[in-house]
Amino acid sequence: MLGAFFGPAYRDWWLSYARNPKQLPLYQNHWLVRESAARAFARGLVNPVFIGPEEPIEIDGPYALLGDHSRTGIMTVDARFIGTHARLSRSMRFVEIARRIAPEILAGQLPVSPMNRAGETRRGAEHPAPALTSTSPLTYLAGLATRALLLTWLLLPSRARAAAYRTLKRLGEMIYPVPDPTLQVRRLPFGLYLKYANDADMANNEFNALRLVHQYTSIPAPKPLDLIPHHSNSLFLMTRVPGVPLWRCQDYLSDAELDAIAAQLTDYLAQLRAIPRKHFQNANPDAVISNTLGGPCRDHRIRSGDPVGPFRDEAAFSRCLRFPDDPARRGHEIVFTHADLNPRNILVDEVVLPGGGTGWRVTGLVDWETAGYYPEYWDYTKALFEGFRWTARYRALVKRVFAELGDYERELDVERRSWESGDGV
Repeated sequence: MLGAFFGPAYRDWWLSYARNPKQLPLYQNHWLVRESAARAFARGLVNPVFIGPEEPIEIDGPYALLGDHSRTGIMTVDARFIGTHARLSRSMRFVEIARRIAPEILAGQLPVSPMNRAGETRRGAEHPAPALTSTSPLTYLAGLATRALLLTWLLLPSRARAAAYRTLKRLGEMIYPVPDPTLQVRRLPFGLYLKYANDADMANNEFNALRLVHQYTSIPAPKPLDLIPHHSNSLFLMTRVPGVPLWRCQDYLSDAELDAIAAQLTDYLAQLRAIPRKHFQNANPDAVISNTLGGPCRDHRIRSGDPVGPFRDEAAFSRCLRFPDDPARRGHEIVFTHADLNPRNILVDEVVLPGGGTGWRVTGLVDWETAGYYPEYWDYTKALFEGFRWTARYRALVKRVFAELGDYERELDVERRSWESGDGV
């Protein structure tokens, strides 16, 4: 059995220690960790194993288990024992997932986890799942008060608002961990996020895209609150939407939960496609394919994100792509498009459903900076762009989402040939 996880050489090394434990120094065979870390290890929640909504613990960081303690004389655990656990962590996570979504598979083999007993959820009684919707009078009044406060706040000079946002950014970095310092977005207190961009046009486009999404659809997305444009450091304040990226949870969810998520996404995309162009059509009637403001398109799929267009028709747009004369490059309706739909930008969470039960649903679509009006196939092919990054389960989900919206396999074939030729790289 060990050979299936380790391979013969690693297995034989491990068994040699197991058969003669005295050859290993005491401090390398036993070490103390916090109780929370021990629980995480027992469940396979160790970075880089990202399966499910919970954050794995780091084994390499400021207080790393494998850090260099040579100057202190403290002996550390043999790194190969951490490596042993790492090889088992993914399997341990999948065992826990099986307990949650298919306990009958493990019946008679492993005890059913308490989190799967009737009437309980992953969050437990102390942390109930959030409701899917809330329409109480108190919520409505709170919304009115918030809008009034926001309008008053926006009357202040932009320099004062920017200083306040930067202060909140520093405070947020102290409260909330920053998983990737290179990301240009920070979580703030009070349910807010601050995005700082070095391109004012893209910041303006995302602000407008979110405004249109909230005006015309019921899609859960951040609410745009304030934008302070600057040629090199625009500040964009928005609300936070709950959830974790789908890529973290796609293996954690049951088939039924993914089916419900697919149905949601189909509905959201249908709503998105119905957003009109009338808000800029009079000012720029030639902008048929454009960003949400009628300006140039900015998409990392096209010429490394350099501005192109706007275009008066699909034929002109296709000239920016490879194989522009292919029949699959013309004859499409031009619709409002997210243009960066992928499992990083789809947030999901466990919510309370209208019937009183719980289930996993889409709770947010984020990163709208490249949104605009594109040929109707664009969201489908972009969702599968660099498909080698995504799992077969996610790719099947995308096909289910778009099944009711149109058959774009010819377009995907042309796009794949374009990508293989270096287009969009």
